[in-house]
Amino acid sequence: MGRKCHMLYRLKPEYVLRGWEGTPWMLIQRPGNWPRLLSKEMFQLLLLCDGQTELSPFLNDAMRKTLQQCEEEGLIEPCACPLPLDKDQYYTFYKNRYVRNIFWSITGRCNYRCRHCFMDAPCGKLGELTTEQAFDFIDQMADCGVLRVDITGGEPLIRKDFWQLVDRILSYKMTIGTIYTNGWLLTEQVLNELERRNIKPGISISFDGVGWHDWMRGVPGAEDAALQALKLCDERGFLTDVEMCIHRGNVDTFAQTIEALRDVGVQNVKASNVAPTPLWEHNSEGNALTNQEFIEAMLPYITWYYQAGKPIEYLTLANMVVLRRDQPGKIVAEAHDGTEKCLNCYMCGAARMSCYITPEGRLLPCMPMTSSPDQENFPKIQDIGLKQGLSNSYYMQFVNGRIKDLFAANAECAACAYRYKCGGGCRATALLDGSHSLMGCDSIMCMLWKSGYVERIRQTLDQAEAAYGSA
Repeated sequence: MGRKCHMLYRLKPEYVLRGWEGTPWMLIQRPGNWPRLLSKEMFQLLLLCDGQTELSPFLNDAMRKTLQQCEEEGLIEPCACPLPLDKDQYYTFYKNRYVRNIFWSITGRCNYRCRHCFMDAPCGKLGELTTEQAFDFIDQMADCGVLRVDITGGEPLIRKDFWQLVDRILSYKMTIGTIYTNGWLLTEQVLNELERRNIKPGISISFDGVGWHDWMRGVPGAEDAALQALKLCDERGFLTDVEMCIHRGNVDTFAQTIEALRDVGVQNVKASNVAPTPLWEHNSEGNALTNQEFIEAMLPYITWYYQAGKPIEYLTLANMVVLRRDQPGKIVAEAHDGTEKCLNCYMCGAARMSCYITPEGRLLPCMPMTSSPDQENFPKIQDIGLKQGLSNSYYMQFVNGRIKDLFAANAECAACAYRYKCGGGCRATALLDGSHSLMGCDSIMCMLWKSGYVERIRQTLDQAEAAYGSA
């Protein structure tokens, strides 16, 4: 008798199958934890590719085609004999909403004295979780299937247990995507420790203008420290990005600042007006810009970016435009297509994929909300647990809110001629710089549309791309 021929396939070792409420069929690629949403047919096929299940009885024409596709894409491999998957690869379902990543402020303390801090970090107002509480939170993230953690503060590197927290995160095969730091404590030793753990997270450092960074950050030498840290990261192969706060004092240094950042390897910069926090209102010394002044000041830099030969890969002018070396520019305010289709879109698309945890353990849609009293309406993880927070909480009520819900609660937005373009704007901006209500008007978006700035941005962008090329 001839030997029986088995048709056995298994997931390649770098892939795992996962599912969450509302997102039941996902393929995750380790170690970066890159997610891929699967069709039902592909999920069913991959579920059978466990190295032990004979596929022949299940293969109709459609399944054979899916099998061929999975093999061509390098997702699976044939087995000559039964070979089970690693335990981590088998399908796991989490009874909570999917979040791609969590931004976690591991401390509210900082070694700087920034004039505008959302959380008043110089005074450590929001404190931090104990090591034990932080470990418990990391355990809860793993139980909810969180794939990526972005670490911020305050200044995260001042925590004495920083590496303990990093190791706890990595023990669950979660990845650390980005570390947000002021750069003062970012040394060769820190990068060595990251590489020793076989990780190379992105490094995000604020830089507020040549000649102005020390003033903004309240510490002599902050500017040199930031530039040295960025240069070190570039030399060691760590990707960096920079966020720049624009004010009356530093706006004229913008081109010089971009060039200085390019020279230390930075290719991604976001420039924003300083958020109107209580600290900034007290400490601006007359340098605060209105939103209209910010737009007027930054408009010429759209042309400059093209004229200067696109000196960096990405330049975002907050609320205005995203400029890229390899693509045409994108106008931020044009969030929707101008039709009623936007009504069923979520109020905050970003909060659907990520969330923010404050130093005291509060679950928020984003960091800027920490400076609003409304943050206290959102739950603390210590009180209800992360799984409930991502399933049934005030936070989830917000995250599930649609634009039609905003319009139902906001008569001004509902009557606006531009409502199907902007979709009501940003909820954090509404809290901080608008009507100071979660369901209020985004005053920046209102100004952009009603005062003709969207058209001016479009004209400036079109003229620059026509003169110097769009890509």
